[in-house]
Amino acid sequence: MEASLATQHHFNLDPVQVTIAALGILDRQLTLGGIPARYSELNFRGGIGDVINVSRESRGIPVQESGISAPIKNPITGDSNVFAAATDRPLPDTDRRAPVGFVTETRFPVQLSVLAQNATAIGMEQAAFDLRQFGSQVLTKLTRGFAEYFDDTIAAFIKANINRSGLTAAQRKAVGGDVEVKIPQADGTGANMTERALGIRAALVDARMHMNLALVPTSERYLVAGPEVEAILLKDPEFVAVDYSGDTNALRRATVGRIYGFDIVIHNAFGLEMYLFHKSAMLIASACPALPMGAVTGSIQNVSGIATRMLVDYNYNQKHDTIGLDTMYGLATIKEDPAYAVRGTVIGERFVRGLKISITETAPSAGQ
Repeated sequence: MEASLATQHHFNLDPVQVTIAALGILDRQLTLGGIPARYSELNFRGGIGDVINVSRESRGIPVQESGISAPIKNPITGDSNVFAAATDRPLPDTDRRAPVGFVTETRFPVQLSVLAQNATAIGMEQAAFDLRQFGSQVLTKLTRGFAEYFDDTIAAFIKANINRSGLTAAQRKAVGGDVEVKIPQADGTGANMTERALGIRAALVDARMHMNLALVPTSERYLVAGPEVEAILLKDPEFVAVDYSGDTNALRRATVGRIYGFDIVIHNAFGLEMYLFHKSAMLIASACPALPMGAVTGSIQNVSGIATRMLVDYNYNQKHDTIGLDTMYGLATIKEDPAYAVRGTVIGERFVRGLKISITETAPSAGQ
């Protein structure tokens, strides 16, 4: 009598491929989470509360100029047909050697302050009868939870940190500070819509000027706002929205248009306020703990700057598999180098890569 083969469920899961697939799905599902710059480490040996030191790019190396040391004169005075020869050129009397520059990339700490994780149990009955597509039924649900978590977390971080409140009066004079604008309450008339939009656009012009004064790069600038601001802009006759609905990327779908060099991203976490910043204004640093000895299988991967660990374990008491994702991460704003200065004013290690526009609605005055 031949021995029968052991029964196995129909999912042949490669933990490496599953983790890579999960990160690819997560990256497409992120809205606000897709904006910050990213840094990750796969071989991190620490834990929650430890610090990762991230390099900050240096600015350009200064250029030294040198001009003509002395004019070249024709040794034969009055003869216009005889020109100065190379031997008549005087030797330079100043040092023309360029100073040796150095790429001084400073480092700033990012604390891994959170262990984010989720998991799902798959019982033997589910594996046998209910589950047909692991990707759509399990993996997309795990990553969707992560995407929603990161978006909400980064929204709270933007509200708390994207502002120039840390600048002194002299520094605000040099690079500009946060912007405040008052607009009339909505009454539904065309003139009112135009006036509200005009106030928003004027504030955006001031904010753009403040970003330019601080030498913030002009590419990859974002304007993050809520549905209320979106409605004001969409009612503006001067605003032309850009339709990205055909793109599968969540950040692209949330981008409703572009104004004054800023991609407009709408998220429900924001009210009557706007936050403007460059992609490099924030950084999310992620790392993963080592694979535990007791796990059945697992994998640690890094896709598009996000480090994530997938673990598969087995519960003998309830006879089910547990599949989960986790990562350790921290968020930080990027401040400037200690020697950073604008128009002779030392800014130093301050945050200038973003700012906040506060919007206040005012009641119409009497007689209007």
